[in-house]
Amino acid sequence: MKILNVGLVGYGKIGKVFANEIKKKNNFYLKKILTKKILNKDLISIKNFFYDKDIDVFIIASPIKTHFKYLKYAYGANKDIIIEKPLVENLDQFKKLLTLNKKFKKKIVIHHNDVLNFEKLNFMKDFLNFKKIEKIDMFYGKREIINSYKKPFFDWLPHPLSIIINFFGEPKKFKIINYVKNIKNNTILEQLKIVFHFKYFKIFLNFSNNLEKPTKKIIVYQKNKFKIYNGYNKNNRRTIKLLLEKFYKMNKINDININLQVYKLLFKIENQLLKKSI
Repeated sequence: MKILNVGLVGYGKIGKVFANEIKKKNNFYLKKILTKKILNKDLISIKNFFYDKDIDVFIIASPIKTHFKYLKYAYGANKDIIIEKPLVENLDQFKKLLTLNKKFKKKIVIHHNDVLNFEKLNFMKDFLNFKKIEKIDMFYGKREIINSYKKPFFDWLPHPLSIIINFFGEPKKFKIINYVKNIKNNTILEQLKIVFHFKYFKIFLNFSNNLEKPTKKIIVYQKNKFKIYNGYNKNNRRTIKLLLEKFYKMNKINDININLQVYKLLFKIENQLLKKSI
């Protein structure tokens, strides 16, 4: 059994979850960690970390504002990559990433946890005939009294968009039905509703970061029946284990190509929201 040496970038909340899960695995070994102190100050240590010959895979769990910087190092080192969502923070970075990715022949996956849950639960097995789906409702968000997000929707939408792209494909078109943005106590509060049009059905996505309780719910309606996915069910919250297991078994280049479509769609939505805000 091959053991993969891991270089972990970031040791915050998510980084510690990765570290704890890796310690339980026989096929992964946590070789090095780049902590916040090093990430903020020591450029030489950062470069030495990414060009360490003993590291097989980089896990990037640092804040989104650092993602593109460390992705460039990881691509340059030509090592496998696991990265937290969102992939990058703006369209310019995304375009540069598309160029970098063209010649990249290693594995790279984005941690879209709801996709992993859908796969684990075989959630769509009763709805494979899309002609029978009447509509799908998606509800995402939580109450955020204090946050530092400039774009709360940007942090949340990769969850439902990854489901849409991976299981239903790219929509024929979408329309923003409602968008409300307020600032309260230096916190940006957003409400957003989008409809995605497919050949046989529509998906209605509702997001708010001013809800009573954390919500990640998807309801698929067919005639005379419906099915509910609850992303905050206790059984659906620990997907890093699934991610590492899936990553280890992968023998093809990567799964990023389909998930790049997630971010193409996300930036299209952002562009429409900017127009609405002007």
